[in-house]
Amino acid sequence: MSIDRKNGPEIKKITELRIPPIRKETLSNGVELIEVNMGTQNLVQLEVLFRGGRINETQKGVSRTVARLLKEGTLSYTGSELAEEVDFYGANISSGASLDYSYVKIFTLNKYFHKMLPILEEVVYKPSFSEEELQKYAKNSIQKLKVEMAKSELVAYKAITEKLYGEDHPYGYNSTDEIYNNLTREKLLDYYKTAYGTDNCIVIMSGKITEDIRESVKALFGKQPEKKVNLVFNQPTELPKILSQRIKAEDNLQSAIKIGCRLFKRDHEDFRDMFVLNTILGGYFGSRLMSSLREQKGYTYNIYSSIDMMIYDGYFNVSTEVGNEYLEPTLDGIYNEMERLKNEKIGEEELAMVKNYLSGNFLNMVDGPFKVAGIAKVGALNNLDFGFYEKLMSRIHSVSADDLQGLAHKYLIRGNMTEIIVGNP
Repeated sequence: MSIDRKNGPEIKKITELRIPPIRKETLSNGVELIEVNMGTQNLVQLEVLFRGGRINETQKGVSRTVARLLKEGTLSYTGSELAEEVDFYGANISSGASLDYSYVKIFTLNKYFHKMLPILEEVVYKPSFSEEELQKYAKNSIQKLKVEMAKSELVAYKAITEKLYGEDHPYGYNSTDEIYNNLTREKLLDYYKTAYGTDNCIVIMSGKITEDIRESVKALFGKQPEKKVNLVFNQPTELPKILSQRIKAEDNLQSAIKIGCRLFKRDHEDFRDMFVLNTILGGYFGSRLMSSLREQKGYTYNIYSSIDMMIYDGYFNVSTEVGNEYLEPTLDGIYNEMERLKNEKIGEEELAMVKNYLSGNFLNMVDGPFKVAGIAKVGALNNLDFGFYEKLMSRIHSVSADDLQGLAHKYLIRGNMTEIIVGNP
């Protein structure tokens, strides 16, 4: 077979997204088991998720602390012994929490999976939450918080989420020294016992899954006693509208900007179109904000917009850092680009380019078992069917310039935006 080195491969338009097979079943105790069996390498990733996180906290900060300390000691291992055992088999184990869920994840070679599974069981079901590890975690977190509060961008992020949702809301409150100092081992145990159940547990295994691995996973999680968790999310009440807040940052030559508003969940009727509109405004390197404020005017090195989706809500925001002398021109430039999307139809060439860009990104999302597992994870946590992304791809191709202009009028309203500036202008 000869290779034609003069002519490149034919460029074909991506018209659809095909999600590889994802197997799903619910065990008798309520645990949801998801399997992505694909790939040629003898690798397995197993992620255990617990829906909840901040929304079912008994005290601020407790969900993340419990998740972080799961792998820092069990009834049979100290934290250092656990780490040494995992390293011996060339595996990796991690744990943590987002706003909406907690997780424990292992990554290992197939041949060592049965060595790692008992370790995973210890971490998930037999944590010790030692007083020593708790004090160490609290001390390190307080020190990290001091470092974060010296960074204007992080201060702006904390401020805008607090203003959008309220300082006592699960999506709005920020960590403080007091929160960490008030944590006790008893409070961790209380949260763990009430928040880690079977009906809010999702297990996702991906990679080269053998029958032996599959049955071992089902045996481990299927034997756990049935335990139901009460998950109740209360939407934020109407908050006092804060359109603008400027926070002083001493000796700072730059100002951090966050501009945003609350939106909706992934299952909202406008999510798919907003996904495209946000990309055009500031969701990729060739976006309008980048072209105008970085490339043409040189105000900033990086600027972007995003729609951050949680399970129960979501918000839109524009983010950048600029020299103090460029603060006001940058603010004007951001709002000018929003107005352009409302007043001028997006050109056919630009819209086609963005659609092709997003289509390529979607193909990358199904490149391998662990990325497909990520798709399955989003679907399971948000109670979306696994065809969600296929429908999203289809809408990307069919959305029109008129649709997007109408959406810009609906959501890109300056009077509805919360504006946070952190710096020393």
